Amino acid sequence: MDTVLDLIASFAATGEAAGLRLGMPGGEADALLGGGTGLDRPPRSAAQGMTGFKDGSLEVWVGADGKLGLLGFDQVDTEGGFLAPAHIGVVGRAHGAAVPFGVITSRLAARGCAWSSDEALTFDDQLAIRTEADVSLTFARAESTSDGRGWLLANLYTSWSTRAG
Repeated sequence: MDTVLDLIASFAATGEAAGLRLGMPGGEADALLGGGTGLDRPPRSAAQGMTGFKDGSLEVWVGADGKLGLLGFDQVDTEGGFLAPAHIGVVGRAHGAAVPFGVITSRLAARGCAWSSDEALTFDDQLAIRTEADVSLTFARAESTSDGRGWLLANLYTSWSTRAG
């Protein structure tokens, strides 16, 4: 991967990011991220919630079962920018300050990844799609659409609760 945008598009199409995937042991995720994340020490019970780690725009969460239960990316600033995780070897920010809907859907099409509207997460100021890899992408309406950007990527996640079956 050369850019954050490449990493995001790959994650949306595959459900995996830099070797991280749902269901993998937290200790393995900790090692991939360079150690010291706390992901190797899950909560003792489901009632305690999940143990999380954030690096740039990347978010990784481990449940009481010690396995990755949520994985995704979130914009890091009000301009809609996505920041590269420090430990993954990807550089910079994605697509300048924001990632438009058309850029992501074009990248998905280039990878042969089908997607559909996610009506449950779509409402007035938010548009959502779900890829065939069960990654949900949400887009926020741009403050000014005069530049043709329209909807801008806000976040993309997959979790054990969204997996089919």
